[in-house]
Amino acid sequence: MMNAAVSGSDDLIPEITLNQEMIKLLDHLPDPYCIKNRESRIIYANEPMAREVFNVKSTKELIGKLDCEIDSALEEFDNPREFVKQDRRVMSTEKANNILENHPYAIDYPIVVNKLPFKDMDDKCVGVLVYTKKLEVYTLNDYVKGHMPGSLLLNKPDDFFTEKECEVMFFRLQGMKSKQVAKRLNLAENTVHNYMQKLYNKSGTTHIDDFRAFCEQRHYHRYLPKRFLQTDHIEFDTPSLR
Repeated sequence: MMNAAVSGSDDLIPEITLNQEMIKLLDHLPDPYCIKNRESRIIYANEPMAREVFNVKSTKELIGKLDCEIDSALEEFDNPREFVKQDRRVMSTEKANNILENHPYAIDYPIVVNKLPFKDMDDKCVGVLVYTKKLEVYTLNDYVKGHMPGSLLLNKPDDFFTEKECEVMFFRLQGMKSKQVAKRLNLAENTVHNYMQKLYNKSGTTHIDDFRAFCEQRHYHRYLPKRFLQTDHIEFDTPSLR
């Protein structure tokens, strides 16, 4: 966790002043880094963040903007406002969050985005520190066959559902039938039916559409169960169109 000097009152978005030592450090790091204020506007970004993540020529195209305001192919897919929601969760909980971003038409490889609370000298959260890593050792193509969001959470949103329940719902939310889910998870079809009934009971729903809406409200539709991260080289089924 990094610290910065901050000016401004509690009623306004705090102005974050980064010292030169911090800027020089981040400028020389090979991985993409950026810092956002409490409004989720980028106040600092290094060159790898501009070139490798947003595919723009200069960091000047990022500074002062929300992710959804940047002229980048990355913002044309999924819901660009989701990035702001992720920032809000990090700032409100003051806990780090790891997200798998999977946008084959915008980036040639999946990336893991790490978001941490950025605090001032008084230990008050004034923004978000973001850094990314290429995902080079996992394969998702065997699991993601239906429609899934481009931003996948690697941390379970909360403890409402168990990990095993999340594995079943992961495939059901992609539109797979219980028979297909059973084959994927090496379970009896009746076992999948029992899991789904339990999920319906816990969520207070009776139909998959209502259950999907419940999961979207609690961000479970974006959770990638740990079981599905397997060591292998990752490739996209769809080529980049950049």
